[in-house]
Amino acid sequence: MIVEGLLTTVKDDGSPHVAPMGPVVNQSLTQWTLRPFQTSTTFQALRHYPFGIFHVVDDVLPVARAALGIEHAFAFEPHETGGFILPDACRWFRLEVIDWNTDDPRSEARARVHSSATLRDFWGWNRAKHAVLEAAIIGTRKHLIPAVELARGIEQLRSPVEKTGGARELQAWAEICEHLELPALAIKAGT
Repeated sequence: MIVEGLLTTVKDDGSPHVAPMGPVVNQSLTQWTLRPFQTSTTFQALRHYPFGIFHVVDDVLPVARAALGIEHAFAFEPHETGGFILPDACRWFRLEVIDWNTDDPRSEARARVHSSATLRDFWGWNRAKHAVLEAAIIGTRKHLIPAVELARGIEQLRSPVEKTGGARELQAWAEICEHLELPALAIKAGT
Protein backbone atom coordinates (compact mmCIF):
# COMPACT_ATOMS: atom_id res chain seq x y z
CA MET A 1 0.00 0.00 0.00
CA ILE A 2 1.17 3.54 -0.69
CA VAL A 3 0.49 6.31 1.80
CA GLU A 4 0.85 9.91 0.61
CA GLY A 5 2.35 12.62 2.77
CA LEU A 6 5.32 14.90 3.30
CA LEU A 7 8.87 13.86 4.15
CA THR A 8 11.32 16.17 5.85
CA THR A 9 15.02 15.50 5.44
CA VAL A 10 18.17 17.38 6.41
CA LYS A 11 20.23 18.95 3.63
CA ASP A 12 24.03 19.06 3.72
CA ASP A 13 23.95 22.56 5.22
CA GLY A 14 21.69 21.37 8.08
CA SER A 15 18.56 23.08 6.78
CA PRO A 16 15.24 21.26 6.37
CA HIS A 17 13.94 20.00 3.04
CA VAL A 18 10.29 19.07 2.47
CA ALA A 19 9.10 16.82 -0.34
CA PRO A 20 5.91 14.96 -1.09
CA MET A 21 6.46 11.25 -0.75
CA GLY A 22 4.40 8.14 -1.34
CA PRO A 23 6.24 5.38 0.51
CA VAL A 24 5.19 1.77 0.24
CA VAL A 25 4.12 0.56 3.69
CA ASN A 26 2.53 -2.47 5.25
CA GLN A 27 -0.83 -2.26 7.02
CA SER A 28 0.74 -1.95 10.48
CA LEU A 29 3.15 0.81 9.31
CA THR A 30 6.21 -1.13 10.45
CA GLN A 31 7.78 -1.68 7.00
CA TRP A 32 8.61 1.36 4.86
CA THR A 33 10.13 1.74 1.41
CA LEU A 34 10.88 5.28 0.28
CA ARG A 35 11.32 5.77 -3.46
CA PRO A 36 13.16 9.01 -4.22
CA PHE A 37 14.56 9.66 -7.66
CA GLN A 38 18.35 9.72 -7.61
CA THR A 39 18.35 13.22 -9.09
CA SER A 40 16.27 14.60 -6.21
CA THR A 41 17.28 16.65 -3.20
CA THR A 42 15.53 14.04 -1.04
CA PHE A 43 17.79 11.28 -2.37
CA GLN A 44 20.92 13.36 -1.77
CA ALA A 45 19.80 14.30 1.74
CA LEU A 46 19.01 10.71 2.73
CA ARG A 47 22.35 9.50 1.36
CA HIS A 48 24.14 12.14 3.45
CA TYR A 49 22.01 11.71 6.61
CA PRO A 50 19.90 8.49 6.52
CA PHE A 51 17.01 9.82 8.61
CA GLY A 52 13.79 11.46 7.53
CA ILE A 53 10.48 12.22 9.15
CA PHE A 54 7.36 11.20 7.25
CA HIS A 55 4.22 13.20 8.00
CA VAL A 56 0.61 12.13 7.59
CA VAL A 57 -1.28 15.30 6.66
CA ASP A 58 -4.86 16.22 5.89
CA ASP A 59 -4.14 19.57 4.18
CA VAL A 60 -3.54 19.10 0.45
CA LEU A 61 -2.29 22.66 -0.20
CA PRO A 62 1.27 22.16 1.12
CA VAL A 63 1.45 18.77 -0.61
CA ALA A 64 0.50 20.29 -3.97
CA ARG A 65 2.92 23.18 -3.49
CA ALA A 66 5.78 20.89 -2.53
CA ALA A 67 5.10 18.63 -5.51
CA LEU A 68 5.21 21.53 -7.96
CA GLY A 69 8.02 23.49 -6.33
CA ILE A 70 5.73 26.36 -5.30
CA GLU A 71 7.00 28.16 -2.22
CA HIS A 72 5.20 27.36 1.03
CA ALA A 73 5.99 28.74 4.49
CA PHE A 74 6.41 25.51 6.45
CA ALA A 75 6.73 25.66 10.20
CA PHE A 76 9.38 23.34 11.62
CA GLU A 77 10.12 21.98 15.07
CA PRO A 78 13.39 20.17 15.66
CA HIS A 79 13.17 16.50 16.61
CA GLU A 80 15.15 15.76 19.77
CA THR A 81 17.44 13.30 17.96
CA GLY A 82 17.71 15.17 14.66
CA GLY A 83 15.50 16.16 11.79
CA PHE A 84 12.45 18.34 11.53
CA ILE A 85 8.80 17.83 12.45
CA LEU A 86 5.96 19.65 10.70
CA PRO A 87 3.75 20.65 13.66
CA ASP A 88 0.68 21.05 11.42
CA ALA A 89 0.78 17.32 10.53
CA CYS A 90 -1.59 14.79 12.06
CA ARG A 91 1.06 12.18 12.72
CA TRP A 92 4.76 11.63 12.09
CA PHE A 93 7.21 8.74 11.82
CA ARG A 94 10.97 9.21 12.21
CA LEU A 95 12.56 6.78 9.76
CA GLU A 96 16.09 5.46 9.36
CA VAL A 97 17.16 4.18 5.97
CA ILE A 98 18.76 0.77 6.53
CA ASP A 99 19.17 -0.48 2.96
CA TRP A 100 19.36 1.03 -0.54
CA ASN A 101 18.63 -0.31 -3.99
CA THR A 102 19.99 2.17 -6.53
CA ASP A 103 19.77 -0.03 -9.63
CA ASP A 104 17.07 2.20 -11.17
CA PRO A 105 16.73 5.99 -11.44
CA ARG A 106 13.93 5.77 -8.87
CA SER A 107 15.81 4.28 -5.95
CA GLU A 108 14.31 2.24 -3.14
CA ALA A 109 15.30 2.92 0.44
CA ARG A 110 14.11 0.42 3.02
CA ALA A 111 13.54 2.17 6.32
CA ARG A 112 12.60 1.34 9.89
CA VAL A 113 10.62 3.44 12.34
CA HIS A 114 12.65 4.89 15.21
CA SER A 115 9.85 6.88 16.80
CA SER A 116 6.42 8.24 15.99
CA ALA A 117 3.76 10.47 17.47
CA THR A 118 0.22 11.60 16.88
CA LEU A 119 -0.11 15.38 16.99
CA ARG A 120 -3.85 15.67 16.35
CA ASP A 121 -6.78 13.77 14.91
CA PHE A 122 -6.76 13.14 11.18
CA TRP A 123 -9.57 15.27 9.77
CA GLY A 124 -9.89 13.16 6.64
CA TRP A 125 -9.81 13.52 2.90
CA ASN A 126 -12.67 14.15 0.52
CA ARG A 127 -12.98 13.89 -3.25
CA ALA A 128 -11.57 17.40 -3.71
CA LYS A 129 -8.38 16.61 -1.79
CA HIS A 130 -7.85 13.46 -3.85
CA ALA A 131 -8.48 15.37 -7.08
CA VAL A 132 -6.01 18.11 -6.12
CA LEU A 133 -3.41 15.47 -5.26
CA GLU A 134 -3.91 13.81 -8.65
CA ALA A 135 -3.73 17.20 -10.41
CA ALA A 136 -0.44 17.96 -8.63
CA ILE A 137 0.95 14.58 -9.71
CA ILE A 138 -0.08 15.31 -13.30
CA GLY A 139 1.63 18.67 -12.91
CA THR A 140 4.91 17.04 -11.97
CA ARG A 141 4.82 15.30 -15.34
CA LYS A 142 4.31 18.53 -17.31
CA HIS A 143 7.54 17.95 -19.23
CA LEU A 144 6.42 14.42 -20.21
CA ILE A 145 2.78 14.93 -21.19
CA PRO A 146 1.55 16.75 -24.31
CA ALA A 147 -0.18 20.03 -23.36
CA VAL A 148 -3.58 18.93 -24.69
CA GLU A 149 -3.47 15.69 -22.70
CA LEU A 150 -2.32 17.53 -19.58
CA ALA A 151 -5.17 20.05 -19.85
CA ARG A 152 -7.69 17.24 -20.42
CA GLY A 153 -6.45 15.36 -17.35
CA ILE A 154 -6.70 18.45 -15.17
CA GLU A 155 -10.16 19.32 -16.51
CA GLN A 156 -11.43 15.84 -15.62
CA LEU A 157 -10.49 16.49 -12.00
CA ARG A 158 -12.27 19.85 -11.78
CA SER A 159 -15.74 18.52 -10.87
CA PRO A 160 -14.80 16.90 -7.52
CA VAL A 161 -12.92 20.04 -6.49
CA GLU A 162 -15.89 22.20 -7.45
CA LYS A 163 -18.40 19.97 -5.67
CA THR A 164 -16.54 19.12 -2.44
CA GLY A 165 -13.64 21.57 -2.08
CA GLY A 166 -13.10 24.04 0.70
CA ALA A 167 -10.88 27.11 0.72
CA ARG A 168 -7.56 25.19 0.87
CA GLU A 169 -8.51 22.86 -1.99
CA LEU A 170 -9.72 25.77 -4.14
CA GLN A 171 -6.50 27.67 -3.46
CA ALA A 172 -4.41 24.62 -4.33
CA TRP A 173 -6.45 24.11 -7.52
CA ALA A 174 -5.92 27.71 -8.60
CA GLU A 175 -2.18 27.48 -7.94
CA ILE A 176 -1.89 24.23 -9.89
CA CYS A 177 -3.70 25.75 -12.89
CA GLU A 178 -1.51 28.86 -12.72
CA HIS A 179 1.66 26.77 -12.42
CA LEU A 180 0.63 24.71 -15.43
CA GLU A 181 -0.27 27.86 -17.37
CA LEU A 182 -3.78 26.58 -17.96
CA PRO A 183 -6.77 28.84 -18.48
CA ALA A 184 -8.41 29.74 -15.21
CA LEU A 185 -10.69 26.69 -15.20
CA ALA A 186 -12.54 28.79 -12.67
CA ILE A 187 -14.66 26.90 -10.21
CA LYS A 188 -17.08 27.89 -7.53
CA ALA A 189 -17.15 26.15 -4.18
CA GLY A 190 -19.97 24.03 -2.88
CA THR A 191 -22.15 23.65 -5.97
